[in-house]
Amino acid sequence: MMKKNEIFKNNKVTGAAITAADRPPAEVVRFRKMVKIMCEAGDLRVLGKITIVDKKGRHW
Repeated sequence: MMKKNEIFKNNKVTGAAITAADRPPAEVVRFRKMVKIMCEAGDLRVLGKITIVDKKGRHW
């Protein structure tokens, strides 16, 4: 009979792989940081959602 830890061991690896694969690209992360810094410098806030589309057509 399988132990409980053996069952969840594979799920943790799979979960980590899915999380890493769905991480936004570095360009998107840098753009978000730049927008945040510009808003802080101008005492502004972004109230709405900002959608960023990369070269592959993925929406972030």
